[in-house]
Amino acid sequence: MIKITNYKLQITNLRRGFTVLETIIAITVISLAIAGATSAVTTGLIGASIAKDQVQAFYLAQEAVEILRNKRDTNILTNFNGTATNWLAGIAELATDPCAPGNTCTVDAFAYSLSNSGCTGWNSCPYLRQDSLNYLYGYDGSWVETPFRREVQIEIISATEIAVTVQVSWTHGLSSRSFKTKTILMSWF
Repeated sequence: MIKITNYKLQITNLRRGFTVLETIIAITVISLAIAGATSAVTTGLIGASIAKDQVQAFYLAQEAVEILRNKRDTNILTNFNGTATNWLAGIAELATDPCAPGNTCTVDAFAYSLSNSGCTGWNSCPYLRQDSLNYLYGYDGSWVETPFRREVQIEIISATEIAVTVQVSWTHGLSSRSFKTKTILMSWF
């Protein structure tokens, strides 16, 4: 005869909630995930800000080259009107010109002028200023000073050729940065 016994299987609930250790581990994991995401966002924002400054420096340097190119072209076109003008007049023709070889000068797009006042070499010229109404850059004393410094040096290569070096430097936080470009301008007349 077979005896069948009815065993009650009783399962006791051993877990009634999270332990303190499990809670601490969960908080640590979540904190690390949030810190990682925050660090990535911060790094991205800093990189975007540096890139914005680099693009701005590029355009400021390009503006200086274009102003010098325009002055050269104006001088050359004056010759077609019958007035004998050196293609470097007011740029680097005479030793007294602002951008004469050996000088460091500034280029002001707003006043359409060159100057070497206060410039004794690289990183010595005054900071660019910006008009808060129309966002133009120049050296007007009433405008807001920017972190950018734009400087130009010219080297005579021959009677019909010069090398123009433009450096735009600025500070971003605690680090100093600069953008430098060099181009050749020639007399096309």
